[in-house]
Amino acid sequence: MASVKAVVTGLRNIGRLPQLRHLSGSKKSFEDLVVPLTVKSASTVNDVDVGVEFGGILAKDALASVLSKFARRPAVRKLGAEHGLTGKFLLQALASFRRYCQESAVLPVDLHIMLADILQNSRHVDDLFPLFLRHARQVFPHLECIEELKNISDLRLPQNWYPEARSIQRRVIFHAGPTNSGKTYQALQRYLAAKSGVYCGPLKLLASEVFHKSNAAGVPCDLITGEERCLANGQTCSEHISCTVEMLDTRIHYEVAVIDEIQMMRDLQRGWAWTRALLGVCADEIHVCGELAAVDLVKELLVSVGDDFELHTYERKTPLKILDSPLGSLDSIQPYDCIVAFNRNDLFKVTRQVEASGRSVAMIYGSLPPGTKLAQARKFNDPDDPCDVLVATDAIGMGLNLSIRRVIFYSLVKVTLNESGEKELEPISTSQALQIAGRAGRFGTFHESGEVTTLRMEDLPALKAILTKPTEPIHAAGLFPTLEQIEMFAYYLPKATLSNLLDIFVSLSAVDENRFFMCNVDDLKFLADMIEHVPLTLKVRYVFCMAPISRKKPFVCGMFLRYARKFSRGEPLTSDWLARTIGWPFSAPTKIIDLVHLEDVFDVLDTYLWLGYRFTDMFPETEQVRAMQKELDVLIRESLQNVKQLLKTVQVAGLFEQQGLNFDSRNPTTATNAAAAAVAKDSSTKMKQATTTTTVRKGGVIQSLIKQGLLTPGMLGFTLQTRSQRISFCNVSFLWRWIRPNKTILTTNRHQQNPLACCCAINVLLVVDLACRATDVPPGDRCDTCRFLARSFEKGFNDTNKSHFEGGNTAWENENLGKYSTSETRFIEIMELICSKKSKDVKEESKIKNLESKCHAMAEEYEETLETWYYHNQKKYPDLFDWFCIKTVKVCCPDNTFGASCAPCPGDPKRPCFGNGICEVMNNGSGSRFGSGKCKCHRGYQGKLCRHCDTCHESCKGGCSGEGPKECHSCRVGWIMDEDTGCKDIDECESSPCTDQFEKCENTPGSYKCVCAEAFRREDGVCIPDPDVPRPKPVFFGLLAQEVLRYASYFGLLLSFLLILLRPKTPLIVLFTCSLVIIALIEAGHAVRMLNAIFLGDQAL
Repeated sequence: MASVKAVVTGLRNIGRLPQLRHLSGSKKSFEDLVVPLTVKSASTVNDVDVGVEFGGILAKDALASVLSKFARRPAVRKLGAEHGLTGKFLLQALASFRRYCQESAVLPVDLHIMLADILQNSRHVDDLFPLFLRHARQVFPHLECIEELKNISDLRLPQNWYPEARSIQRRVIFHAGPTNSGKTYQALQRYLAAKSGVYCGPLKLLASEVFHKSNAAGVPCDLITGEERCLANGQTCSEHISCTVEMLDTRIHYEVAVIDEIQMMRDLQRGWAWTRALLGVCADEIHVCGELAAVDLVKELLVSVGDDFELHTYERKTPLKILDSPLGSLDSIQPYDCIVAFNRNDLFKVTRQVEASGRSVAMIYGSLPPGTKLAQARKFNDPDDPCDVLVATDAIGMGLNLSIRRVIFYSLVKVTLNESGEKELEPISTSQALQIAGRAGRFGTFHESGEVTTLRMEDLPALKAILTKPTEPIHAAGLFPTLEQIEMFAYYLPKATLSNLLDIFVSLSAVDENRFFMCNVDDLKFLADMIEHVPLTLKVRYVFCMAPISRKKPFVCGMFLRYARKFSRGEPLTSDWLARTIGWPFSAPTKIIDLVHLEDVFDVLDTYLWLGYRFTDMFPETEQVRAMQKELDVLIRESLQNVKQLLKTVQVAGLFEQQGLNFDSRNPTTATNAAAAAVAKDSSTKMKQATTTTTVRKGGVIQSLIKQGLLTPGMLGFTLQTRSQRISFCNVSFLWRWIRPNKTILTTNRHQQNPLACCCAINVLLVVDLACRATDVPPGDRCDTCRFLARSFEKGFNDTNKSHFEGGNTAWENENLGKYSTSETRFIEIMELICSKKSKDVKEESKIKNLESKCHAMAEEYEETLETWYYHNQKKYPDLFDWFCIKTVKVCCPDNTFGASCAPCPGDPKRPCFGNGICEVMNNGSGSRFGSGKCKCHRGYQGKLCRHCDTCHESCKGGCSGEGPKECHSCRVGWIMDEDTGCKDIDECESSPCTDQFEKCENTPGSYKCVCAEAFRREDGVCIPDPDVPRPKPVFFGLLAQEVLRYASYFGLLLSFLLILLRPKTPLIVLFTCSLVIIALIEAGHAVRMLNAIFLGDQAL
C-alpha cells in the first residue's frame, strides 16, 4: 500500500494538492517587537540655564561632530551590549540621544557641562556613556527590568501555577481508545456515582448533553459554559458541574473530574485549556478520555508532579471497513450516508446536487447554533423522517450521536494552522480522519458496522494510507499567558499596548519545548488591535479579547467593537439597544446569504452573553438576549428545512468559502465542466488558479462583499454569452453608490433587502469578473479621473488612519494578523470614501462631466492595482498618484512632460516653454499622455517656444528677446544695463538736482521730478507756503528768544561803542572777544527769525 507521503506527493504532482502556502510573516525578533518611546526635548527655557552659565553655549556643528564620534566608538558598542543595548536597540537609542541633544532648547545640567568639557578637550568622548545610558533607559524601559520580565514569562514549570492541585494526592485514570469505544461512558459512570464532580468537555453540545443526562439520572448538575450558567436547583449550586474546558475553576475541590478529548492539548488555538485542566484541576480522582497518542505525554506530565497514573484501553465496539471502491457520483448516494466536506463552498454544492436528485438532506457545519445542530441530527436519525442523507463538515467529529452507516469524504485536504500561526493546505491527519470516519456504524444504532470511502477514485489510496497509518504521538501540550502575567508585564511596560505586550511576552518566554509549546495568540492580538483606541483598563481589555470571536466574520467583529465602545462610555448595553443595532426582528431568509447573516447574528448574541457572564452590570439583560437567541435558533432551524429553496438562487461556485484559502477539491476536469470556484484572498497576496475558458478575477472587494453577504450575483446582474460575444455588465459606479447609502440595511437587516433593479439580464452562468471592469472612461479624461481617484483614495487613507475601526458590516481580510493599518477592513472603508466631490480636501482637476461615476468605474477597473499599493507599496511609494497614475496605470505623465512616452515639454526642462507658456496637452498643462506638446504662450509672448514678446519692457531700447528688463537689447535714457537684473533705473535724486530750498526730489522710472516740500505749493515755478494747510500756533519760546536776541544785539552795539572810547585803557584781547560775542548774538537772532518764518509762516513775521 502506498505511503501517505507518496500519495500526497502524487496529489501535488497532478495539481490536486497545492503546495504549502504560508499566510503570515516569519516570527519577529525581540528587537522588532519593542517599540521605542519618545523622550520629549525641552523647547523653552523657563529659568536660568545653569548649563549655559557654567559651560557656555554649545556650537551646533561641534556638538554634531561629538555625537557622531561617540556613536562610532567601539567602546560605546561594547558597553551598550553589557547593558542590553545591542543591534537595533543601540542604533535607535543613539538616534534618539542625538535628536534630544540637538533639538532641546535646554539640556540637563550634567549633560550640558559634559558636552562642553568634551568640546574643550578636557573630557574624553567615552565619558558621555553614563548619560547616554540614562537616556536609553527612558527610550527602552525594559532595559532596567529585563530580568524581571524574563522571570515573569518563564513557563518551564506550569504545574507550579496551581497550588491547590499540588497540595493533594491525585489519582489519574486514562481511558484511551478510538471513537465509538465507550471510553467516555465508563468515565461518566464514575462521575455520576461520586459525591461531587466536574465534567470538562470541548464543546457546549457535549457539556449540555452531560448536563441533561446527569439530571435525568437523578444527579443534580449545573451547566457552565462561556455564555450561560444553568443551576439545576434554581438558586443553589449543585455538587456536580458540567462545563466547557475553559470554564473550569481550578480552586474548587471535587471528588471526581472528567477531562474529555485530552488529545486536544495539542491544538494550536485551545490546547492551553486542556493543559490547564490536566495540571490544575483539584480533584482526588481524575478520568482522562482521549486517543492513545496522548498517553505518553499525559503520563510524563502527571508523574513529574507526583500523581498516580493508570491506563485503561478500549477497542471499537463495531467494525469499521474501508471500502475498495469510491462513491463515484452523488447519484449513487444511499440512505444513512454522510458526505464530509471541509469548507462551506463544497458543502452547499453537494447539498444542492443531492437535493436536485429528490432526496431530503440534513446539514451540519460549525457556524450553526447548537440547537440547530441537534435538530438536524434528530432529523437525520429519525427513521420516520424522509431525510436520510447528511452533508456535514468535520463538525460532526465531536458532540453528536448520529446514525451514519457510511462516511464519504468529498476531499482530503483542509486548511490547518501550523506552529507559527501560519495557515497552509494539508491533507487531513490520521487523528482527524479516524475521528470523522468513526462516526459511521456507531454502537447503539441499528447499523452493525460502519463503512468509509471517498467520492473519487484518486482520493481512495490516500484515505487508506491515512487511516492505516499509526497515530503520531503527541509530544507537547499548549500554554498561554495568563491575565496575571500580562498585568505584571504591563507594570514594567506601562506604555505598551496589549498586542505589544503579548508579542514581547511570547518573544521572551522560556518554554520546555520537550513538553510544551506556546499557543497561537494572533486571534487575541487581532481583537486587541481592533479595540486599542477604545479607552479600557488592561484587565477589561484582556477579558474582552478572550471572547471566542472568529475574525473571519466582519459583522460579528463590528458588533464586538460597538460593545467595547459602549462599555468604555459606561453605558449599559440593553436588549433594546442591541435589537435596534442588529435590526431585530428578522423574517425567514429567502437566500443562503440571508441564512449566513442570521448565523452571524446568533454569534453576536452569543458574544453578548459571553461578556454578560463576566460583566453583569454592563450587560444586564442576558435573559432577554437569551430569549432572542432561542427565537433566532428556531428561525435558522426552520430555514434549513427548506434548504433546497435557499440554494435555488446560488449559481456561482465559491460564494461561501470561509477558510481563508480556497481550492477546488474536485478533479480539475470536473471543475472545468462545472465552472471554477472563486478564490478568496489573504492580506498580502492572491492565489492564482487556472479556470475554464475565461480568466476569473479573484479576490476583489466586490467578491469579498458577495462572500460576506453584502451583495448577491443578482445585484451585479451580468450576462455571459459565448466566447466570441462580448460580456455586458451593469454600471459599477452606480453599484458602489447603491451600497454606501444602504450600508445600514445591508449590515443590520439583510433579510429586508430589495433586489437591485439592474438594466442587465440576470443570467449568471460563470463568475467572469465580479468587479465589472469599467471601459466607460474616455481616454482624454483618464488622467484627470486618475488624479481625482488617487487624491480621494489618499484622503480616505488619512481619514481612516485617524478613526481606526468604525464597526459594522465591512469586508474583513481573512488572514489579517491584527494590524488595522494594512487590514482589508480599512481598505474597504477607504473604497467607500473615494470619488466624492463633497470633501473639502479633494478637488477635481477639471470640470469633467460625470467625474464621480468615471472615478468609481476606474476604481473598479484597477481595484487590484490599488490593493497592491495598499498592501505592499504604500511605504516604498508614499505618493499614490505618482505610483498609480504615472508608473503603473500609465494614464498620466510627470510634470513638464506629455504624450504616450512622457516626452519632455519644449523649452527648458524645468521651465516648459521657457516659463512663458504651457504645454498644449490635457489638464491645461503638462502631465498627460495626450496632446501635441506644443507651447501655448502666455499673453504678451509669441513663437513656437514663446521666446518672443509682443510688448517689451519700458526700459528697453531697440527691441527685446523676452519679458522683463533682463531681456532688453539695450536701455533707454535714465536706465543702465546691469548683469543681474538687466536694465536698471538710475536714481537721479542722488545728485540733488532740485535747487529750491523748499523743493524735494522724487525718482521716477527713467527720470525724476522736483516737488514742493510738505505744506508748500508751487506758484509761478516757486514753492511758497500753502495757506490752505493749517499751521501750528506760535510757540512762546520762539518769540521770546527772538526778542531777547534783538535786545542783546543792541546791547552789543552799545558795548562796542564804549570799548572804542576806552580803547587806550582796554587790552586788545578783551576787545577782540567782545566783538566775537556781538557777532554771534547778531547771527543767532537772524537764525531764530528764519526758523520762525519757516515753521510759523506769516505769524512769525
